[in-house]
Amino acid sequence: MVPFNNFLKNYGTLLLVIGCLVFVTDEPITYLPPPCNTLTTDISNVLISVQKSSKNDGFRDNNVPATTSSILVKDTANTRILQYFEKHRLKLWYGGRCIAKAKSSDNLVVTHCDPDQIQTFSLEESGRLVYDFNGLCVRSSTDGNKFLSLGDCGSAVKFVVFQEKFLMTDDSADCLSPLSSGDSYPSIYACLEAAVGLTQCDEEASRIEFLDETYFREERKAFVLSKTPTEGSCDFKACGLNAPAPPVKMLSPMYSIRCTNMFDCVTVLTKTARRPYLVLRLAKSIKEVKGYDLRIIAYDDGPDDYPPEVWDAIRQYPHLEYIIGDDDDMGISTGRNLGLQRVKTKYFLLVDDDHVFNSKSNLEKMAEILDTTDATLVGGKFEGFMKFAGSLRFGHFHGRQEFAVFSGHCDRELEKWGCEQCDSTSNIFMAKTQHIIEIGGWSEELKIAEHADFFVKLKAHQRKVVYCDDIEVINQQETPEERSMSYQKLRYDKRRKNRMFRLMNSRYNVNGLFWCSNFTIQPDISGGLKCLQTKHKIGYC
Repeated sequence: MVPFNNFLKNYGTLLLVIGCLVFVTDEPITYLPPPCNTLTTDISNVLISVQKSSKNDGFRDNNVPATTSSILVKDTANTRILQYFEKHRLKLWYGGRCIAKAKSSDNLVVTHCDPDQIQTFSLEESGRLVYDFNGLCVRSSTDGNKFLSLGDCGSAVKFVVFQEKFLMTDDSADCLSPLSSGDSYPSIYACLEAAVGLTQCDEEASRIEFLDETYFREERKAFVLSKTPTEGSCDFKACGLNAPAPPVKMLSPMYSIRCTNMFDCVTVLTKTARRPYLVLRLAKSIKEVKGYDLRIIAYDDGPDDYPPEVWDAIRQYPHLEYIIGDDDDMGISTGRNLGLQRVKTKYFLLVDDDHVFNSKSNLEKMAEILDTTDATLVGGKFEGFMKFAGSLRFGHFHGRQEFAVFSGHCDRELEKWGCEQCDSTSNIFMAKTQHIIEIGGWSEELKIAEHADFFVKLKAHQRKVVYCDDIEVINQQETPEERSMSYQKLRYDKRRKNRMFRLMNSRYNVNGLFWCSNFTIQPDISGGLKCLQTKHKIGYC
């Protein structure tokens, strides 16, 4: 569901609104004819937020509630947007944690977004912010500092929603913010149980995502359905996701429909970021190496400002559907989800835009395994790289709850094909289209660093992943000198990557993640794996 957020200037343009709404169909829509792609109505200072709906809209912007529509009222005197809502979680934009009641007091603190706890708030028309669990209101501390707690609604602080991303007091223009340890300054690095208070508004630390509870539970369905183990030392909710998928089984021949023409069975899907020349190189390598054409869907960030010679080159590949979005930073996950909605074949092949095919890019073997087994996904590797496929585990590592990727370790061998059953593979895989749609695709808040989360979702749904060491592509990356500044920022900016990893941690309520490159297999709290050498270790308080 996509909100339409621009203003119509007069009543006459309401006809245009009606016309545009008629244009919404059950088919995936990439382009709406201008100016239909973003619409709202400005009537007597009331902004009515309109949302596109579809029977098949499993993918939507993370900030849009699944079932609610909002009436926003514009205060023309000071340009604030006043909004009231019911049963929404207050999720911190930077780190992904939530604001809720402390365990042992009525103070507001930073905490994990716990689907097993009532942590929602409702903002009344009066401006009072009510904690739904106990009906108490948010108020300032009685000792004169700006810490916030819950108490009698008669002394409640009055809030408004400003710019749809801040909770601001209606008199002092302070914002509700997580605080750094020991002082009253807003902090993007606030630890668990850190106090929440009123501070000068900070663009990042004070920014909040208002999550409708229904949407929150659906978007994190894999984690919501996880059960905390009652035995063993791995004793937190995410540990329930450690259970391996059942063994891959052969399908009965009567249910196995074999691919005889790859063009009719497989669509190539890739997300690019202002790098059409790499997509063209990919298309060329498929044609030259495989000797046949495949449909290719490539989603690119906006704007559409490529010179004519780029489009002339794209038109040389009639089966390449090159789509440019309106957002200059839609993110890998959103682009893939939009592309997935356009796939009409039973399988799709996921590749990155800087991949090149070689003689070992055995798509036929991938399709054969998917045709004849109940596996959801078959992956390969990058030429010249170490084995990336492996196992995913939650556990108590380094003295805290963490998530680990054990690269190189897979649970079972599949002798028939010389492959293995794993929890994850590299970003070169063929998958059953409907299975990926059913798990919700990729998590769109993760613009990068989406890989592990995608495979955790597969594992949570007990979908089966196969890795074949003899299937590969070439990962022919740009050199640092060749990268554009825009791509460098989107992909390699440290602050951006740090935020994405924090969001990944918060999706499963862990406080760190790492990749393990050297391990032993033994009974222990990590589900049979003990890491001897970690790399890319990331931890949070």
